[in-house]
Amino acid sequence: MHIEFGWTLDRAPWRSRSNTDDSNNAGTTVVTGPLGLLGILQTRLGTTRPTVERPVRIAQYRSLLAEADHPWYRRSFANDPWNTAHHLLQLRDDAIEAGWHPTTDDQDYTSHPRLVALATVEKYVTLGPPHDPTATLAPGRADDLREVLELLRLHGTDWPLGIDTIELRDQRAGLPPVWQDIVSALNDSGVTITEASPTTETPKLTIVRGQDEWSTAEAAARYLAHVSDRERISIIAGDSTTVLDQQLARRRAPALGVPKSSPTTPSAQVLPVFLSAVLPPTDIRRVAEFLHLSFGSDDPETRTLTLVSRSVSSALLGALTEEPGISGDPASAWMKALETLKARAYEGPDTSATARDTAQTLDSILRVSPPEIVEDHLTLDSSQPALDWLSTRLRKLALRQQKTAQSSHSTTATFLAEASNHIASFRAALTALGVETLRVRELFDIAESCAPQSAHTSASAQAAAWTVVNDPSEVPTDAETIVWWSSRRTTQSEAETWDPAEIEALAAAGCQISPATERERLRQAAELMGLRSAQTLLCFCPDTVRGEEVSLHPVLSRLAESLATDDPEQLDTKSVDAVLSHPTITKPVTTLIDDGQWRLNNITVATDLAATELFEPPQTVSRTLDGGFTHLLPETLSYTQIDQLLSDPLEWTLNRALGLSHGYTFDIPTDNRMIGTLVHAVVQHLIDAGETSGDNIPTPSAIATTFDRLVPRFASELLLPGQLTRRNTIRLTALASLTHLFSALQERGVRLTAAEADFTYDWTLIIAGTPTVILLRGQRDLEGTFDDGRPAIVDLKWANFDKRYRTMIDDGEAVQLSVYSRTADTPTGAKPLTSYFMLKQGRFVSTDSALDPNFTGGAADSFDDEGNGLGGDPAGLWPIIQRSVEEALTQIATGCFESPSGDIHAAQGTAPGVRNTDVTKTLKALKEAELAEQRLFVIKPQSYSDFNLIYGIAGDHS
Repeated sequence: MHIEFGWTLDRAPWRSRSNTDDSNNAGTTVVTGPLGLLGILQTRLGTTRPTVERPVRIAQYRSLLAEADHPWYRRSFANDPWNTAHHLLQLRDDAIEAGWHPTTDDQDYTSHPRLVALATVEKYVTLGPPHDPTATLAPGRADDLREVLELLRLHGTDWPLGIDTIELRDQRAGLPPVWQDIVSALNDSGVTITEASPTTETPKLTIVRGQDEWSTAEAAARYLAHVSDRERISIIAGDSTTVLDQQLARRRAPALGVPKSSPTTPSAQVLPVFLSAVLPPTDIRRVAEFLHLSFGSDDPETRTLTLVSRSVSSALLGALTEEPGISGDPASAWMKALETLKARAYEGPDTSATARDTAQTLDSILRVSPPEIVEDHLTLDSSQPALDWLSTRLRKLALRQQKTAQSSHSTTATFLAEASNHIASFRAALTALGVETLRVRELFDIAESCAPQSAHTSASAQAAAWTVVNDPSEVPTDAETIVWWSSRRTTQSEAETWDPAEIEALAAAGCQISPATERERLRQAAELMGLRSAQTLLCFCPDTVRGEEVSLHPVLSRLAESLATDDPEQLDTKSVDAVLSHPTITKPVTTLIDDGQWRLNNITVATDLAATELFEPPQTVSRTLDGGFTHLLPETLSYTQIDQLLSDPLEWTLNRALGLSHGYTFDIPTDNRMIGTLVHAVVQHLIDAGETSGDNIPTPSAIATTFDRLVPRFASELLLPGQLTRRNTIRLTALASLTHLFSALQERGVRLTAAEADFTYDWTLIIAGTPTVILLRGQRDLEGTFDDGRPAIVDLKWANFDKRYRTMIDDGEAVQLSVYSRTADTPTGAKPLTSYFMLKQGRFVSTDSALDPNFTGGAADSFDDEGNGLGGDPAGLWPIIQRSVEEALTQIATGCFESPSGDIHAAQGTAPGVRNTDVTKTLKALKEAELAEQRLFVIKPQSYSDFNLIYGIAGDHS
């Protein structure tokens, strides 16, 4: 066997070949780096052992740190045990690899407490595999390296290694000391050691700079697609080739398929999302993320694979959207969803029994028996049922994917395998800890340490004659041309692990630490040697990547120095920056095209000037179509639909009549919407419990008790850590506000009778000249009556400001109150009292001055002979509302679909959400014009519309 050894060649794709022409090196040539050579030597020496994942070794070392309990690390270990163990294990392995024997060392390290601590812990170390009950630490790479070196020294001359020669691609004296020792031991064992002759030639350098990745990728792809001798090209992928692969695909050239470098993969998010969901206190948003988690699909015609089946997740997400909390109350949305899934299982056991069982298991994990946490410490045994479910679920999905996928190496199958391995590694690390409880933060640290490291790309690498590597040091020696994609600085220099005094103390004990500067020098020398192996070096580097300016790779500065020395007349400078920016070397992408020809080095491509495609913004959004459209008319209407019809009939048509909406998603209530739902529920429960019967009003203690009882069901977010102050503030606000609500209504003579009361009303409308009955339905927050039977209706609002609702009443836009007034049962014939009640401010907004002292529109307490009172009450708005709805539906029925606000934004060329005084003035003028015709136009911010992209007014006119 012949070995070509290079410090950075472990990832080299050209690592082995058979020798048929060289009689001196017949057999196999292996190209490898330190890890590969270590593996070969272990195999030949018979010392290979099963690989132990690093998180397991960290867990074992954590136990050793706890047992040794040295004062130097005691405080750090108490605060952050996992990361402390991780760091100290790195120090231990680095020292062992360098030759330290702390258990037999007689050196005095009193002045070096870190070394004393490591030596103390090492006394508790017994190396051995995890299944050995006497072993306390599995051997790592450092232990393997020392073992191989020791065996080579003891038995190398007598043990047949089967290695004939080793050719060093790096300078032998530049290798770390331990590897110099291994090379010497191999030499003593009869292996011929040679060093590759250093190349001093400087390649012809060309640097192509583009403004961004896209323009640079287009130039690189054009060159690679038209080059003829691909087998003599080596491509360095200095960054993700996703953008480049897109351009190569356009030119039918093979994709490189190099992923973006990332410490973890998307599959590493499954376990943290799951843990965040199941660990108490319950965070509803994390639960929703877990229920909505999907893995994609390799086949665009098949449904996306989901962790929780869609039949279960949609029901539970719907419940959380309705009530953002998980409660065991039988009336809660969560329990109703479970009952619905159970009922489906009885109706169709063959199709729904699995969904029912899954839902019951999730309910047990999340609500009935969640993992036990006491004072921020998790009882590990209590988390096993949840982890068992996740492991089993991923395994079942992987088996299903194997049966349906055309390839076992599909993206989804790989994702599932990585996620399963992540959980298995995580559980193995937990087992190796040997503890019963664990701090929650450390649990997530362990999950992060166990995360899979492989990366993924959007395009797979395709077979091609060229060689693709990831670093200049990996370039094969027979490359004639190097194409370096994204030749920018991407790596950081290594940091020193040991201080000089420690290095000196270890050296006195025979331990030779390799300084970071030496390792950096070795890496840079390998990079320079790789670039010098070719005759031509063509670099493609964008000026900016993801919006940030980038600089060229440092190794190009070394080449620039050589170029300045080799050709002083042409370059006429010794400045590195001047050389790298010289017009004979650096070529902007825009200069590659001249007189209809694209030229770069020896490649010439004819080009054509494409016509510029212009996208004109729409001048109007409204549409008129011929024909009848009575089939779009609604069978039922609600206040929200009326409000939509009076502001944007086209939006109503698209949304309500045609059913266009966002794709399947979930929207967990938060902030004002969540709090409003909670306080609404408090009011409803107080009334349903009879707290307002007769002349009674709820006491502050009853309100507070009901609030506390309903928080887990309607606003569990308020129970999370850090939310106590916010919860108490909301509680005090709601207590004061509801106390005023009930007492003020009692003083006004209103006796509350119902909350969240459903109503229906047969509404006869004249649409296109034809009387049409449409069912008007909705729900009223609060209903009550005066002693004479006159109804009182209050709509509860939790909002930051009440000005908007004051304006709606004053300007005659209180459509909701008008609907409530019209549809109320009024035995006396008097108009009902209607009012908004602002829960956050504890204030009525009404035309009734007894409830709302801020109302100045006139007396609202008296009644005239016709039974009309309440001054400017919204009840008088009803004829205008009916006329407006009739007009809007008539226009739709006859093919006229209008969007007044959309038309104004289109005509003004103003995107929704952008302030424009002309738009505001035009909207107000339109409203006044409609009022003059006895119709109502409701002005709503256009930014709230879901159809601005369809309208073409959101800025994208393509």
